[in-house]
Amino acid sequence: MCSEYLTDEEYEMYWFRLGGLRKAISEDLGLSAGMKILDVGTGWGHFAIEMAKLLKEGKVVGIDITSEVDKARQFAKRNKVDDIVQIMRMDATDLRFPDNSFDLAASFLGMRDIHMTRGEKGVKKAVREMIRVTKEGGRIALCITPPEDMETEDQRIAVEVEGKIFGAKSLPKEFYIDIFRNNHIELRKTGAYYTNKKLTAHQARIELKEGIEIARKVYGKNVRDFEDVWSEYGERIETFGYGMYSKVVLLIGEKVASTAYTIKR
Repeated sequence: MCSEYLTDEEYEMYWFRLGGLRKAISEDLGLSAGMKILDVGTGWGHFAIEMAKLLKEGKVVGIDITSEVDKARQFAKRNKVDDIVQIMRMDATDLRFPDNSFDLAASFLGMRDIHMTRGEKGVKKAVREMIRVTKEGGRIALCITPPEDMETEDQRIAVEVEGKIFGAKSLPKEFYIDIFRNNHIELRKTGAYYTNKKLTAHQARIELKEGIEIARKVYGKNVRDFEDVWSEYGERIETFGYGMYSKVVLLIGEKVASTAYTIKR
């Protein structure tokens, strides 16, 4: 697999579009009208919006711990799905919903952001919370970037930088499968999705500078200065590019019925 460099015009809209990844994944979730869906780590709400467009009727609740939820509400209204999408500010490790509330609990790259503020234990707790609030027979869908699944050097660089510099660590796929296994979730499907694009060195410089600012202001992280980061990774990025989100892995699990269901905390 070989990714092409983004043009500067493509880069300006890259996060918003991601090569149609969110839409492609949403189409593979088997959504049906009337479902109630939870989107964990919704950010600006783009994944929630894509699911809502397919759902047409029902409810998509997007939650995020940051003030970015205001932008998510704006985007939902702009895309004319604000009647379906509800955005709430909430900690993913302590969901304020009753047990068995949702038909589907999903997250698009949200686990990495949760790792920034809550660490590995927080990620585990967030997944368990998703399981708790999902109905028996419902599904859990996690979109992740496990390091062992990265195929190219540009992808590996991006995952390494985002984990080591920002704390947005991508945990191994088996980490999530173990949580599924230990909490009555049967793995039903795995898949890989590609943008087939990567950032140029110039674009990566912009992205990293903005990422450092966001990590400091939004997440309160003590992040290294850009010059220090570039001195460590710049040469590799200039050689191979920066494969930010160029490959995303999907895990779908089903919450099996159990008369003695207990979430392991």
